[in-house]
Amino acid sequence: MIALVTGAGTGIGKAIALKLGESGYDVAVHYNSSSQGADEICEQIRKKGQRAISVKADLSDTSSIAGMFDRVEEELGALDLLVNNAGITKTAPFLETDENLFDLIYKVDVKAAYFASQCACKQMVKHGKKGSIIAISSNHSKAHFANVSVYGTMKAALNKMMEHIAIEMAKYGIRANTIAPGWVDTGASRLDEKETTYYKIPLKKWATVEEIADTVIFLASDSAASITGATLTVDNGASLMCDKGEKYGF
Repeated sequence: MIALVTGAGTGIGKAIALKLGESGYDVAVHYNSSSQGADEICEQIRKKGQRAISVKADLSDTSSIAGMFDRVEEELGALDLLVNNAGITKTAPFLETDENLFDLIYKVDVKAAYFASQCACKQMVKHGKKGSIIAISSNHSKAHFANVSVYGTMKAALNKMMEHIAIEMAKYGIRANTIAPGWVDTGASRLDEKETTYYKIPLKKWATVEEIADTVIFLASDSAASITGATLTVDNGASLMCDKGEKYGF
């Protein structure tokens, strides 16, 4: 089995790539700037006995995306799984959001995922593979936090896009699903202190990157053979809240 994970040099993407390698996949590890991280991940996957290559591509450029898929097919073979993990998380108040920010998030979070999914599906159809496309979205796609009007909008568009892919690719046996995490402990410097957010998270914890990776493994497996066009929210219940925790008794 062969997988490509975008934005896999760090964080959630890194955990997904490593878990796929542990699960028997040969993995193409995409990066744009984290070359050292991508190379280290490939080395770890190879130690598990699987093939791995690091692939640099600018996901804001569709020709770069196409070139990435050509290289993966040439070096590893036709894909069984694409994980659209790459994304840009930038915030700004609505009245201060400019066109550059809007376009930047759109190009990577929606447009790149669209054309990467198209490339993957063309490859799967060409080789007769009943593969899987998984996108990493966010609970911002349905929750309404401050200063994420662009990011939340793009993640909602990503969810809808995956539903369209699911229905059009069903005739080929290709499934498309979305994972929508909330707070995930990636170690990124932009994140809050965990405890300061617990008042708005019913289960009072963040997800781990390994939990998101495990969710990818499940959705790509035969155990999820009847799941397509779905969005699985992994946010410890955060998107369920509309009031202070005391109102719910916790």
